[in-house]
Amino acid sequence: MSSGSPPTLSVSDAAALRLKQARNRRGWTVKDLATRCAEAGAEKLTAAALANIETGRRDDNGVRRRELSVDEVVLLAAVLDVAPIHLLGLPDNAEPGTQLQLTPQLALSDGSLILAWFCGQQALPGSDARQFYSAALQRLPAADSQQSVADLTRSVLEERAAVLTEAFNSNMAATMEKLTTAVEAGASPEELAALLRPGDSSSA
Repeated sequence: MSSGSPPTLSVSDAAALRLKQARNRRGWTVKDLATRCAEAGAEKLTAAALANIETGRRDDNGVRRRELSVDEVVLLAAVLDVAPIHLLGLPDNAEPGTQLQLTPQLALSDGSLILAWFCGQQALPGSDARQFYSAALQRLPAADSQQSVADLTRSVLEERAAVLTEAFNSNMAATMEKLTTAVEAGASPEELAALLRPGDSSSA
C-alpha cells in the first residue's frame, strides 16, 4: 500500500496496466503474447516491444517514454479476445483515489464515469453535454439511444434552468435596488407595491 497520495496515471500508463492484467488473466507470458501478435501479423510487437509497453521504458526521472497508440490498443484487444474498451480506464486494482489524466487540466478518479465517457454514455464534468449526447445518439444502438435522449433532455433543461435562474437573480437585484432607492426617497406603500408588480417599469 502506498504511503503517499494516490497516483495519477496517464492514459498509456493505465492502458499498460490493464494490458498486463488482461495478459495475466489469459495465463500468458509476455513472450506468449508476442507469439500471438506475430500470428496476427504484428511481428513488430516482439516480447521486448511488449515489455517496453508494459513498463513504459521510463527514463531516469520515471517519465514514460513508450506510449501506446490507438492501433496497438485495438490490435492487442483483438489478440487478447477482449473489447478495446477493456484496455482503457483505471486498472481493476487501482488504489482508491487514483486518477486518470485525460488532459493536462483534467484528471478523474471516478472509474465508472471514465468508462461511461469512453462508451459514449456520460459527458465529462464541465463539458458541453448537449454536444456530447447529440453526437452519442448518432453512434449508439437504439436501446442505449433512449438513455442518451433522456440525458440530452436533462442537460438542455439544466442549461435552460441555469439561464432562467441567472435572469431571475439579475431582475431581483435590480428590483431590490429600486425598492431601496424608493424607500430612501420616502415612497408611499402604493408606490412600493407598484414596483413589485410583474412588468412594471416605473421608477420612484
